[in-house]
Amino acid sequence: MTFKLFTEKKISGFIVILLGLLSLHEAKTLFPYSKDLLIGDHVFPGLIGILLVVFGLALFFERKTDEKKAELPTGKTLLILVSSIVILFLYCLLIQFAGYVVSTLIAAACLIKIIGKYRWIKSILIAGTITGVFYLLFIVFLKTPFPSGIFTF
Repeated sequence: MTFKLFTEKKISGFIVILLGLLSLHEAKTLFPYSKDLLIGDHVFPGLIGILLVVFGLALFFERKTDEKKAELPTGKTLLILVSSIVILFLYCLLIQFAGYVVSTLIAAACLIKIIGKYRWIKSILIAGTITGVFYLLFIVFLKTPFPSGIFTF
């Protein structure tokens, strides 16, 4: 067994550790604005930083095993994957113009149709339910401002 200093896992583990340390630094910067150790804006970056450092160390010191080469998707699976990515990019653009409700309904219906392979009517009903629940949760109950676009709800 040979020891390699620069393998994919060691390099990616090192990068993940650096990102974790950056997140921990941000948590340390936000800590003075908090009320308690577990209450404040610093908690989430701190938790993410700790997890990134732990998993980065695990990745860095992972033992070499017999790795199987992953096969890239082809055919219909590749088409579903690429079209899902395109739909999500279009959703990011559409949300500014059409607003949250309309663009979420359209994007969810298309994703459910493509990934779930449901009929259009069922996809639209499921997407409408998801959009309605998110609308109630975030806009009505939590009063989160989302883009309204040309449609104001």
